[in-house]
Amino acid sequence: MADVALAMGSSVFSAFLQVVFDRMATKEFFNLFRGRENDGELLEKLKLNLQIVGDVLDDAENKQTRNRSVKGWLDKLHDTIYEADDLLDEINTEALRLKVEAICNNSTSQVSALNYSSSFSNDFLGKMMPQIEKMVARLDWFIQQINPMGLRVVEPKRQSCRTPSTSLVDEATVYGRDADKEKIIKMLLSESANGVNFTVISVVGLGGIGKTTLAQLIYKDKRVQNHFPTKAWVCISEDYDAARITKELLEGLDIPLSDASENLNSLRVKLQLELTGKRFLLVLDDHWNRDYNEWDRFKVLFTGAMQGSKIIVTTRDEKIALMMCKKESIYSLDLIAEEDCCSLFEKHAFENIDGDQRLELEDIGKKIVKKCARLPLAVKTVAGLLRSKTTAEEWEDILVSEVWTQTDNEDDILPALRLSYSHLPSRLKRCFACCAVFHKDFEFRKEEIIHLWQANDLLEPPGENRGIEQIGEEYLRELRFRSLVLT
Repeated sequence: MADVALAMGSSVFSAFLQVVFDRMATKEFFNLFRGRENDGELLEKLKLNLQIVGDVLDDAENKQTRNRSVKGWLDKLHDTIYEADDLLDEINTEALRLKVEAICNNSTSQVSALNYSSSFSNDFLGKMMPQIEKMVARLDWFIQQINPMGLRVVEPKRQSCRTPSTSLVDEATVYGRDADKEKIIKMLLSESANGVNFTVISVVGLGGIGKTTLAQLIYKDKRVQNHFPTKAWVCISEDYDAARITKELLEGLDIPLSDASENLNSLRVKLQLELTGKRFLLVLDDHWNRDYNEWDRFKVLFTGAMQGSKIIVTTRDEKIALMMCKKESIYSLDLIAEEDCCSLFEKHAFENIDGDQRLELEDIGKKIVKKCARLPLAVKTVAGLLRSKTTAEEWEDILVSEVWTQTDNEDDILPALRLSYSHLPSRLKRCFACCAVFHKDFEFRKEEIIHLWQANDLLEPPGENRGIEQIGEEYLRELRFRSLVLT
């Protein structure tokens, strides 16, 4: 994940601007400057300057790939914003230290903020205010460049969040998977030679290569439906929740739950009884859990199955596939053919464009498709961005964008991810930037990252129907959907 952040270059730092504002909004920070009118005016100037450059950052990020002046402006602003963050963090830390020290020295713990501020902070602020004044002057220079470079305020886009996968699919929108579908259906319909009750078939491939879509096609096929009278689909996701998974499988089998708070043992006994003596097909989509003990406990539920039962697992991780099935039962999904990429692109980019306008854009579109390295996610992502762009100039901007040249790997999806990132809502950019400070191999739990976002005030306020946890999960799903984080 950190690698993706670095590859995106200066665009990521815009997400930290809100963190800078947050540092200036703490109670300790405010109290430290109470009664210092001149200093307060300078801080308001600093805040205003940061707000002005912040208002045009989205536009600057979009234009930097085709305008070297804008890129240079962003590169310099990169250092300035981080220096401002360090400066304000130092002030906040000192303000908090002074408050704690004053409270500890007062037996009643009722210390006037004004008293401790004026008593202990004059020397410190005398050193810091000249640095803030220099920061304001530096930001003045950046503001002076906004109009000459043609930067403007961009209205934020509404956020949309991906829901967990289901078994439903529109076959008319899928290209290049007929052969893969037939091969896996043949594996499903074949009887096990060694007499085992059930067989696991793992579909392994890159994120966004089409594993879920292929599983949906297979699940919907009439031959499969006729062969497996008992079927259920569950999206495992990165948050492995044994109780949730069992409940969703029971619901998929139309087995009523006696109580919403039914414990895991009761749920699993019920699922095992339902599957015993039946030939079934289960799809465990988007599997991330490497815990063998968890899988060993889970597969006990299938020991009473009728011979010929099958389980399809989709995963990015071959180690997970090897943990769950034999090597000969692993199906490695390849990239789709270039002609199928073109069909996929046309479906999503040209759906609302006809006539001469389409003819003008088709040649540019074919060149863009070649840059997507035959990855369905990359093709669909870029096509989705181009749906709202109707001029040849706009399409040419995407074609010649520097993001395509910022990788040495011809099968790299990073260019499409950069484009996807540039269209993230500002709140999600800040959350991504918060994640990007971790090492690329750092593993965190969902709850930990949501609490981190909450502690840094990066999540939107909760409403009547959505709590902080739900909002955090939506953010994670959106970032994961764009393949920007792997959680």
